[in-house]
Amino acid sequence: MLAFVMANSVPDQSEWVLERIGEVEGVEEAYRTFGVYDIVAVVKAKTNEELKGIILNIRKVKHVVSTLTLMVVK
Repeated sequence: MLAFVMANSVPDQSEWVLERIGEVEGVEEAYRTFGVYDIVAVVKAKTNEELKGIILNIRKVKHVVSTLTLMVVK
């Protein structure tokens, strides 16, 4: 199961948040972006429950304001 998690952070904390998100287990890659979202993380999980846990861990990162998850269909 593959998903892209877009995150917004407190404006002056995006680099710090990027580093913390990159350390979350299940996050394969994380990138800083310009546009509507500050960070895009590539997440891999074996089950829906595992994916849910990874997303919750991303949301718990200090200075994360909001997230949006896109699950890959194929």
